Amino acid sequence: MPEKKHLKRYLKRLRVRYGLEKPVKLAFTEDISMTGLFISTPDVVKPGSVIVAEIYLSDNIKILIKGCVMWAKRLPPGVAGETKKEGMGIKIVKFLSDGESVWKKYIESCADLQKAGECNAAGSQDMHDTLNMPTG
Repeated sequence: MPEKKHLKRYLKRLRVRYGLEKPVKLAFTEDISMTGLFISTPDVVKPGSVIVAEIYLSDNIKILIKGCVMWAKRLPPGVAGETKKEGMGIKIVKFLSDGESVWKKYIESCADLQKAGECNAAGSQDMHDTLNMPTG
């Protein structure tokens, strides 16, 4: 697990749909890295399970992944949302279609924004510019 400490995580709230067979449950990320993400949700999946997830980088850009649930935490009612994280840590196992290059560019843009002191400043137009994709 030493390599985990060297991975940079970025605080990003991205819409994500996930599920065991197909992405049907809606949630949001809390942080992301090159190799994984934290999905904030009370509807967790058992650790060791493989999920399919659609991650929406903007309104028009999404990637599809297969991920392994590394850990999951469900909080009792009344405690959720206070200071403790509820959700699951996902390790990206496989990018479906051409999502890997798009994800890599997105993570690199997060690093560039953080260096510039604009950590969470990227909006959807910024994302289109970063990925050189049309907005329509």
